[in-house]
Amino acid sequence: MKKDLSIIIISVLMLVIAGDVGPEHVSKLMSKSVPSDHFFFQRNYPDNHLDLKAFRSALIEAKEDAKQKNSTVPSLLSWFGEGPGNIGGRINEVLVHPLHHDTIYVGNASGGIFKTVDGGASWTAIFDDHPYLAIGELVFDPQDANIVFAGTGDPNISGYPFYGNGIYKSPDGGDSWIHLGLSEVGIISRIAVHPGNSNIIYVAAMGIPYERDQNRGLYKTINGGSTWEKVLYVDDDAGIIDLLMNPLNPDTLFAASWNRIRNNSESLVYGPDAKIHKTVNGGISWTTLGGGLPVGSYSRIGLSMSAQNNNKIFAVYTNSSYQVEGIYKSSNNGSTWVTLPYNSIFSYAFGGFGWYFGQIRVSPYNENELFLLGVDLYKTSNGGNAWAPAGPNWATYQFHADKHDLVYIDSLTILCATDGGLYKSIDGGNNWTDIESIANCQFYRIAADPHETGFYAGGLQDNGTVYGNEANLNSWQRLNGGDGFQPIFDYNNSNIMYSESQNGALYYTTGSNWQYFGYGINSVDRRSWDTPLIMSAHSSSTLYCGTYQVYKNASAPYGLWSSISSDLTDGINNKFHVITTVAESPLDSTILYAGTSDGNVWRSLNGGGNWTAIYSSLPDRYVTHIIASPNFVNGVFVSHSGYRDGVFIPHIHYSSDYGSNWTDISGDMPQLAVNNMYAMTGFADLMVFVATDGGVYSTDNGGLKWARLGKNMPMVPVYDIDFDLTNQKLIAGTFGRSMMSIHIDSMFTVLADRGITASETQIDVYPNPAGAFIQMNTRRGDKVQIFDMLGRMVQQADVFEDNVSLSVNELKKGQYFIVIRAEDQVRKGKFLKL
Repeated sequence: MKKDLSIIIISVLMLVIAGDVGPEHVSKLMSKSVPSDHFFFQRNYPDNHLDLKAFRSALIEAKEDAKQKNSTVPSLLSWFGEGPGNIGGRINEVLVHPLHHDTIYVGNASGGIFKTVDGGASWTAIFDDHPYLAIGELVFDPQDANIVFAGTGDPNISGYPFYGNGIYKSPDGGDSWIHLGLSEVGIISRIAVHPGNSNIIYVAAMGIPYERDQNRGLYKTINGGSTWEKVLYVDDDAGIIDLLMNPLNPDTLFAASWNRIRNNSESLVYGPDAKIHKTVNGGISWTTLGGGLPVGSYSRIGLSMSAQNNNKIFAVYTNSSYQVEGIYKSSNNGSTWVTLPYNSIFSYAFGGFGWYFGQIRVSPYNENELFLLGVDLYKTSNGGNAWAPAGPNWATYQFHADKHDLVYIDSLTILCATDGGLYKSIDGGNNWTDIESIANCQFYRIAADPHETGFYAGGLQDNGTVYGNEANLNSWQRLNGGDGFQPIFDYNNSNIMYSESQNGALYYTTGSNWQYFGYGINSVDRRSWDTPLIMSAHSSSTLYCGTYQVYKNASAPYGLWSSISSDLTDGINNKFHVITTVAESPLDSTILYAGTSDGNVWRSLNGGGNWTAIYSSLPDRYVTHIIASPNFVNGVFVSHSGYRDGVFIPHIHYSSDYGSNWTDISGDMPQLAVNNMYAMTGFADLMVFVATDGGVYSTDNGGLKWARLGKNMPMVPVYDIDFDLTNQKLIAGTFGRSMMSIHIDSMFTVLADRGITASETQIDVYPNPAGAFIQMNTRRGDKVQIFDMLGRMVQQADVFEDNVSLSVNELKKGQYFIVIRAEDQVRKGKFLKL
């Protein structure tokens, strides 16, 4: 795909109905979406809930791997950030130094904490040494702004809900951090520090989002975090989502509770415990407030207090349709409440998923100036009698959708944290400028461009499909809308590219605009949020995808899709029972594989005509990925997700007989879910890379030993990996720190001699480097195959004479592997094409 992709017009229109949310706000330009619950099914199946203890143990082991200083080549390599920095990822929290306004901290949904001291011109990651990078809250010590408190976990509890491991304190502005406990409370939503005694701290917790637990509620310490007492508990499915402390009377606090459970079998978003609670004695006793507040079952509640009059409090309620139920004001410290006048924007401001925002802010300079944070931002300057949009509509991407936090620097200067980065207004909220270049995007799928050296594409949560690289870190191009998933480049035609958005919406472009090409796929098929889509290595016009059956398009992008399998799942009419991965052998186009969310693995040896189950000896776990060997026609890898405390789950297997028999090759890898795999061409299936929930791991001995790849990737999940042949780089799509890359060519020299097994013989190819022709020792009846570094067969020929000379004039410059197959042996070699 050429670098002039800026001419591509964003034209996707999609209405999303996912999980527990209603139809979202849809613009004329592009779709806006929310994440699916398949995260849970992927890691839980066949259990109902994520085994948190096993999950934590695996992350701790991965963190220990990252700390180890050893001399192995994989551990000594370094990752580099490819970007994007300009697209912007999910920011939950923003904190501005009270005296030095150019010093700003942001807490990311899954990417850690970043700090700037120059107003956003440059940013530094300051929390990467810790295993939990979801940040829900940041506050200063009111007596010393060099002391920062951070609460871990993502309180917005979306379909990819990251929990934390408690509260941290930095005594030096983020240079170092001390863990203060509360490891079991799951998600911290708010922190309030006593203005006159910094040893008194209150922490609001939403608990573990996957399950009912007793750790939800409001916690208090009187000794700086050495010990904690739970001073408010509402229910095992209701935590505390918001918290206010009266700075003039710090024993008076207001806490908003919220019923919230989210897993693959249950999604509780509203309930009878959505209430506001008040204490006047530091949490010894509490009163549930009424006096004009709504009564019944509601969703998230947001609170804000006037800085000019601490007796004046505002609350926004989200109703069971996830829209604004109403905005309420108390002028007497919560005793009674009045409803602000209804405005038509309330019917759509939250876009049908108000549980994701539920925030209101009052200006510290003018208590009649309020902002309502939703899909867009809305402002009133007269105490709520009239509301109007503050800034451009989200669909223009000038001011990103989904507002999560808003703070004032002065009466006109405001910062707003969104799902697309941090924005600044200097005119009271009318105009906004993106002021961060933080690489904190959440990638689902990625791909290297075979036509433009060193350029990459990827599908992002909430930010569509994007394109760029390290050299253009802050000028990546936005190609398509919605939630982005698998991009694919036509390796034979630089003008054709494919992209995918949520729930298997398939599009292609020939360089001008995006066209839908999902015709032929049954629209009622249940399918994965991350629907698998692959291109054949033998013909770029042949594509495969999977719903609960495998589909093939033999004349893409213009042809129709047709089913080539029956239902390969367990046949349960449930949206989670779907095909999750499809693979084709790069050595034989008739060999296909498919894996499902309910633990099934299938093969076809005749191009989809017949399918055989090959999973009887595999774990009954979610199948995340299958790759056919690029080296042996009968070789295949399969990976799984899943966590279970005290149970060893082999997360990666290998078969040398088309899946008839499997060998566990997970070796000493931590018990992490394996999300994606890449097997190198030319090393006899010994060199494999895997993307896990705790970074990227590699093996150079077929899985006997694994090493965490690179010494500087933070503890961030990686959902996809690919290989840049020209630059010899592995690229990783992280879910929280954008795209990263690592040069792995130094590993090849170590393994070069391992590419021949006992049943193989090395062959000489000459001239090497080659020009238009190569020559090698062949015999009549041999079959010659040439593969590129991606494992794709680019040329093959039958041999009708000894010592054949073969034209390679049409091959692009680069390194290639050559395989000569006879009845009794396999011989291998490699050459460089100039």
